[in-house]
Amino acid sequence: MIDILAWDWTLHVATNQAVTRSKARSLALDYGRDFNLHGRVRAPREHRGKDIKVTLSPFGPNVRFGRGGQQHVGELTARPEGSDFDFEATLILPAAAIATTATSLASRWKHIQIKTDGAKVSAYFFDAGIHPNLEAWANAD
Repeated sequence: MIDILAWDWTLHVATNQAVTRSKARSLALDYGRDFNLHGRVRAPREHRGKDIKVTLSPFGPNVRFGRGGQQHVGELTARPEGSDFDFEATLILPAAAIATTATSLASRWKHIQIKTDGAKVSAYFFDAGIHPNLEAWANAD
């Protein structure tokens, strides 16, 4: 479980040099609208207080999951000592959920739970509060 401390919604624009001729590069753009979250780990207890950067990257309608498609919804990695963050997670988000995600981050969501299978993220959830069933785990000393 991660407490969301701050977030930003960024726009990245770049030329896609891999698919364009040199004279046409100004016309072929790659762009993305990522959410960057700064959080602090609340649970599990052995990582409590560590900083984490979470990037939510939108995906379009052509992405498929399951057999023959994506098997996970993100990755979680420990950063080397001396980095700005102790952990970094990249999670994918349906592009259709961008507006509601921005609204919910601004008004309601305070926590994110990430379920992992090793370094792969199998699920994630946003919460406005800590569910009573998780309070002892999230606040354990």
